[in-house]
Amino acid sequence: MKRGALIILLLLLAGHLLLPVPAASAAATPAAPQHILLLFDSLAKGTGKEGNVAELQRLLAAYSTQVTLKNISDYEQGSMAAYSGVITVINNAELEISNSAYLQDSASYQGPVLNVGYHPPDRLKEALQLTTAVWHGATASLSVGGFSGVPLEVEEMPYISASQGGRTYGGWSFGDGGVQVPYAVSSGALAYVPYLKQGDFSAMAMAYVLKDWLHSSILPRMYLVLKEIYPFSDLDLLEKAADRLYQSGIPFIASVRPVFGNTDFPAMKRYLEALSIVQARNGSIVVNAPAVRPPISSNDHTLREKMNSFINVLMEGGVAPLGMAAESYWTYDKEYSTAGMGFFDSAVLYPDEEARYMARTDTSVTFPSTLYSLPLAFLQGISRSGKVMPELPLNAAVTIDLPEDEDALESMMQSLGEEWFTFADYKQAAHIVTTDRNTAQSADGVIQINGQELNVDYTPQAVASDYQYQEKQATSFNKLFSVQNQFFIIVILVALLLFGGLLTVGYRLYRRKYLK
Repeated sequence: MKRGALIILLLLLAGHLLLPVPAASAAATPAAPQHILLLFDSLAKGTGKEGNVAELQRLLAAYSTQVTLKNISDYEQGSMAAYSGVITVINNAELEISNSAYLQDSASYQGPVLNVGYHPPDRLKEALQLTTAVWHGATASLSVGGFSGVPLEVEEMPYISASQGGRTYGGWSFGDGGVQVPYAVSSGALAYVPYLKQGDFSAMAMAYVLKDWLHSSILPRMYLVLKEIYPFSDLDLLEKAADRLYQSGIPFIASVRPVFGNTDFPAMKRYLEALSIVQARNGSIVVNAPAVRPPISSNDHTLREKMNSFINVLMEGGVAPLGMAAESYWTYDKEYSTAGMGFFDSAVLYPDEEARYMARTDTSVTFPSTLYSLPLAFLQGISRSGKVMPELPLNAAVTIDLPEDEDALESMMQSLGEEWFTFADYKQAAHIVTTDRNTAQSADGVIQINGQELNVDYTPQAVASDYQYQEKQATSFNKLFSVQNQFFIIVILVALLLFGGLLTVGYRLYRRKYLK
């Protein structure tokens, strides 16, 4: 019996080893992104709050959060339940919300709620024991995280005058510093932020709130991005910038403009040459979105083919793009987000300069890796408690335009040298780019193209300048035409000489006759 029991036990153990791994232990599949419903009463056109909704969209994208954007007046009964959280932005203090469907659903909704601006709902007031007021001054100082006393120009601004029982974020100082109130407050799944303005430090303060409210577990990194790099840029200066940054131990990202034609010309060869040198100087490459020019045709669906071709040219030339940079509105356009950005799983999102949609949608496309961009001057103007830049609450791209000349390059390096910034290496993170015939990816500092590790120890190559831009056409009778040309030239010269001689003789005869 003992021997039989032992055999049965061994069979059970073997069977256990052959069983599939439980789904809970399979960590390869990433979690689905959160889907947030973002509602607003108005876009505050012509006021100091204009653009705060777009700023919130870009901040949410930095946490790889999918967003559906709607005006409160367009909200439909029962739709809140489909989302993992709801954010409501109230920009107008006097505008009454009349949509009964929104009022009823928001009162009963039990999911995470974040309110921004005026008129926090009764549910938040009760949970946070909240009292609000309005500041009518011109200046205020904001402190949050490791940043202290950042002065901001404000107009009419709601603020938290009293709150109990919740977590507070940062603090405002008004006037002479006598009034100290929290920037934001939260309790569990409920949060209230009175003020958000595009382009100033309140956006960064909002990021601290969102990180907790979304339960984000990202380890934030800061990256340096060189923008406005074109095939016709000063590529020698680009190479010098890459050398200077490399010598200073600063990894960086080059955001390069695509080329959609004539990719076999020397100009493109020199472009690839410069990008290979950038790559060899610890630079990473991302493809900048092509410029969108009006008029925009909804029947033009060539973007995918053009982007696919350019990315293939890069990879086959030994340059591995690791992401795409674009204005934020690209993620809210069906054509741009799929045909343009669909090759990438990583993005750098810039503020919208002028949104020119082709197929607009109210729901965004998300990327596992998304950088929130801000200019270097923004960080330089922020006061902080120490020399070292405090860790930002999100993955950020600090942007600088490619210098135009040697003096501008020197100024850029001096600015970076004066700041205690710590920039991360983009290729240390996981990125993947896939076209119809090539794949580039990076992880832990190693870049591969089609499974082969890329050798970044690159030796510059000379590009021939005597390129024949048009193929010579087949010709015939060249010798005959050449003899004819020479004959006609001689005939014309002889005729001109005869005509000149006749003019001279005629002039003399006429002069003699006149004198007589």
